[in-house]
This record gives sequence, C-alpha cells and structure tokens, in this order.
Amino acid sequence: MRHHYLAGVLAGGVALGSGSALATPLQFITNGSFETGNLSGWSVGGPLVMGNCPSQGRNWNVSASGSATGCSSVANPVDGRYAAYVMNDGFAWTSYTLSQNFLVPDDVSVDTAILSWMDSSVSGYSGTPRVFSVDFLLGTTRLDNVFSYKVPFIDGNAAWEIRSFDVSAILSAHTGETLTLRYTNYIPENWRGAGGFGLDGVSLMADLAPLAKLAPPSAISEPASLGLLGVGLLALAQFRRRSPATTD
Repeated sequence: MRHHYLAGVLAGGVALGSGSALATPLQFITNGSFETGNLSGWSVGGPLVMGNCPSQGRNWNVSASGSATGCSSVANPVDGRYAAYVMNDGFAWTSYTLSQNFLVPDDVSVDTAILSWMDSSVSGYSGTPRVFSVDFLLGTTRLDNVFSYKVPFIDGNAAWEIRSFDVSAILSAHTGETLTLRYTNYIPENWRGAGGFGLDGVSLMADLAPLAKLAPPSAISEPASLGLLGVGLLALAQFRRRSPATTD
C-alpha cells in the first residue's frame, strides 16, 4: 500500500508537466462550393475552350445555372449560388480535369478524413463509355483512385448525387507532403452524343491530432527536474509522518 500511494503521488507530479491534445478539424479544400463565382483555388486541365456541342468543347467553369455545360443542361447549384460545370462530350481522348493541391501537415495523426462532394449528370450518347473519376496524386503519380463512374449512355435524371469516402489512410501515409485532388471527365470518342456534368460542395475534412514528442534528456530544464523531485520528496516526508511506528 505504501509503495502504491507514493507512486501515485509521483505520477501525479509528472502529469502536471504534460497535457493531452484533442483532435482539431481542418478543411483542406478552398472554394469547394465555388461561392467566389469563379475557379479560385482550383486548376483546370484539358482544352481551354468555352464552346458548345457538337462543334467545340467546354471546360470547367463556374455558373449559377446548370446550362453552363455548353451541352446537356444539368441541375442548378445546390450548395449556395454557384457550382462548377463541364461539357461531357467532345473530341476523342479529351480529359477535362479540375484539381486542387493541399498540404497534409507534418507531425500529426490523422484520426479521420472524409472526402465528399455532389455531382449532377445528364447524358445521351453511344459508343465507348465516358468516365468520371476522382484521384489523389503525389506530383504526377496517382496514389489512389477514390471513385470511378462510367457515365450511362442514356440518363435524363439531373438530380444531385451525394458522394462520401473515408480517405484517412491516404492522408495518414503522406503527412508533410503536398497532394493533389483531381476530378476528371474523360471523352474516349468524337462527338457521340450530348452530355453535361456539374460539381458542387467539395469538401475534404479531417480530424488531426499533434503527435506527442518526448523531449531528449538534455532538453529537460534544471528547474523542472528539481520541481518534480521536490514533489516526490515532500510526498515521502508526509507519508512517513502519517505512518504508525512499528516495532520488531
């Protein structure tokens, strides 16, 4: 009993010099709902054109109307006044990409990380399926395909679809690195029928906790060491005063 009491007091003295950090939520995506009215924070890849089908493609752009695809109209914005839109038709081997870079902080533990967005699609085409995909990249290297969707040949339902994925493992494996989130619409064949696509409410929310680091012995200050020793000695003296005398 004596040893347990003393150990508890000493442990309490050590605990005074330490603390526990709670996970802090962090939003990695800038302008995920496109409420700036433009593509601020995002990068566009592919043909930088703003035409109409079936003669010229139209890359990602921001609008308050689902007709901004330049082809088949999709749903109007759902998460605020604006959404991002792109034509889902065009010349063969065209990739319309929308991407954003973000830094995963170093010295953190990623408790959870959820990637979510809403998309709206209308199509009426034939031939090889068109593909909508979502990837994480490190530089030009694709780390993971989060989502891949073959656009139906005939789909007149423009209702927004909600997508959500746990990407904790990806972020945990790349702390201290800059990653890229990329959305891609791929057109495999020339002008095989109308199509449009919308994107809104992009979010990458993570709960991050700082990693506990043990200071090297040389980094422990002398006053702190003496203070902890003093707590232990005072506890020992108090314990001896309270303990009844024993005889052989």
